[in-house]
Amino acid sequence: MITEIATTRREFSMYRRFLPAVFSLCAVFPLAVLLWAGQAGACWMEFKVTGGEREIYAPGDTVTVGLTLMLTHGECLLELSDTEFTGEGIEILGATTWKKVKEKPVIVEKKLRIVIKGDGKDGDVAIRARRRCERQGGDISMILIPGMKKIGKGKE
Repeated sequence: MITEIATTRREFSMYRRFLPAVFSLCAVFPLAVLLWAGQAGACWMEFKVTGGEREIYAPGDTVTVGLTLMLTHGECLLELSDTEFTGEGIEILGATTWKKVKEKPVIVEKKLRIVIKGDGKDGDVAIRARRRCERQGGDISMILIPGMKKIGKGKE
């Protein structure tokens, strides 16, 4: 029994120098996994005005807006047609089909022709694109006219 204890102590002393490195890996590995998983989160989307750009928009202006979409997952669960386009104070007149810009990672673009109906008095005039999936999807808006609607601060 005494021989077994001595052997165990020698083995422990031999491996003790590796313990700080093992503990460091145990702390760093989960953090690295979280950071990597964050990179592969939601679809990346960006709106950009591609036609009819002005400094200030007004009701009746017709604007062409492009949406660039990068599918951050290798195999996306949604079809491109599952992307929902909505807006406040706008009317979508038409849209192009999706055009593939890059293969790896998959980057596609779509252009929408919109007419501005609102003036901002009832809230932001904006266009929105949304992809709903179990892998976080994506949701983006572009404000064309900031809303002028005042938010009450209670009793004044």
